[in-house]
Amino acid sequence: MSKVWDKIYESDSAFFGGEPSNFASLCLRELKTNNVKKLLELGAGHGRDSVFFASNGIQVEALDYSSAGIEIIIKRAKKEKGLQVNSQTFDVRNALPFPNNYFDAVYSHMFLNMKFSQDELSFIISEIKRVLKPRGIHFFSVRNNHDGSYRKGIEIEKGIYDINGFEIRFFAETDIQNMIGTHFQLLWIKEEFEEPVTLYLICSKKNS
Repeated sequence: MSKVWDKIYESDSAFFGGEPSNFASLCLRELKTNNVKKLLELGAGHGRDSVFFASNGIQVEALDYSSAGIEIIIKRAKKEKGLQVNSQTFDVRNALPFPNNYFDAVYSHMFLNMKFSQDELSFIISEIKRVLKPRGIHFFSVRNNHDGSYRKGIEIEKGIYDINGFEIRFFAETDIQNMIGTHFQLLWIKEEFEEPVTLYLICSKKNS
């Protein structure tokens, strides 16, 4: 899959647009309210949200398994914006390269709905919990079961569909509750249509 995203970002360095996502703008208010200083973005893509958070005074670490995406983040942050966004190519199916209780917040936008098995999702959530400080905040968005593409394409695993070459997991609210389990307290969940997808936007807090 990394080769697919490398090809996309090499042909279009602003595939998701140049402006921050609506979700990032929504999260920024929570970040400011909770005095977040250090944030990890998983699946940062070409960095539209990472750069946005950094431009608002937040120290950002950005991970993505597309080396082309990471190169775009570094170029855009440093050369175009004069910002520091620590970025590295990384596969989150491995243990995160950070110590315990390191971040105030972890953020991802349409990342956890990629082709991860249930065991891989459980591992990723446990790693997010590990690197978050006590009472740290976990923000994430996923495509949901009201999305127009739900149950379209080819079902390659239970709940995961191949939509024009993109392998996507769609979540119901119960799936989200089951995924975060007892690791996190769900603070809010909102539904949003972001052309052309329908998302759940989630804010949760590490229990301890």
